[in-house]
Amino acid sequence: MNNKRKAPKSILILFVIGLVYASSLNLYAQLNDKYGSLSFNNAINVSGKQRMLTQKMSKAYLFLLNNGNDAKVKRDLLSSKIIFEEQNRVLLQNTQFKGTIEKLTRVNELWKEFKALIETQPSYENAKKVIETNTDLLKAADAVVSSIILESKNSLQSIKDDINDSHLIEDRLELEGIINISGRQRMLSQRLAFYYYANQMELKNKNSYQMLNNAFHELDGAINKFLICKFNTPEIDEKIGLTFSQWNVVKKNRGKLNNQEFTDEEIYKMSNELTRLFNDITYLYEKIKI
Repeated sequence: MNNKRKAPKSILILFVIGLVYASSLNLYAQLNDKYGSLSFNNAINVSGKQRMLTQKMSKAYLFLLNNGNDAKVKRDLLSSKIIFEEQNRVLLQNTQFKGTIEKLTRVNELWKEFKALIETQPSYENAKKVIETNTDLLKAADAVVSSIILESKNSLQSIKDDINDSHLIEDRLELEGIINISGRQRMLSQRLAFYYYANQMELKNKNSYQMLNNAFHELDGAINKFLICKFNTPEIDEKIGLTFSQWNVVKKNRGKLNNQEFTDEEIYKMSNELTRLFNDITYLYEKIKI
């Protein structure tokens, strides 16, 4: 009889201990999900935007060569410069990881030269310099994203050592991966338009056409990954559907893309719409909690 009475009490104690452990584990995971005052998801999203802005500014500069009075594009270029500088400051302010500090410092070094170029009155001579230096700045910004993802991975090592079930860690790393890919699609949407303008006769070099095609194929190759992502919600699925619809317009007009048959305004607007859709998707992935 005594044993029968003790059994339920023992089970209750074990249940409470389990709840406390699970709660502590969840709290511990949250504490390790911090990039300074940002979450790692947010930091990956923001650093990914920096890649996009390098291409957006370059695109705007080339657009202004033949459309120098376009006030909206001038505002786009100005706001992008301000946001780029501010976001780089925030990212630098919120890390103590040596690797990330070094990479953000490198971005700032390249940015000084690049900023001086895009602040000049648009000219074909300086546009060629923008084309030459654009990829170096992009690579430096991309290295920051990779370093922040590495920071997050390192922050999870203590949790990995303490628990046998590593699904929590795997899921978080997988989610950060899809945030990175989605964020990169924003950059490629802008890079596609940038190299569309760089492929015009006055600026064209031996690499222009290939770079345009590289951006197209990378965009097209990655977009299917979103369909099978396990983190998709109904809202994300809806955004993915809209993005496929917009991308199919580009694919159906591949000939016009390759043969410079879009107007400057058409390709500018198309790239911004694709960027907006991928930005929405990236933001929704960022908000998912593991």
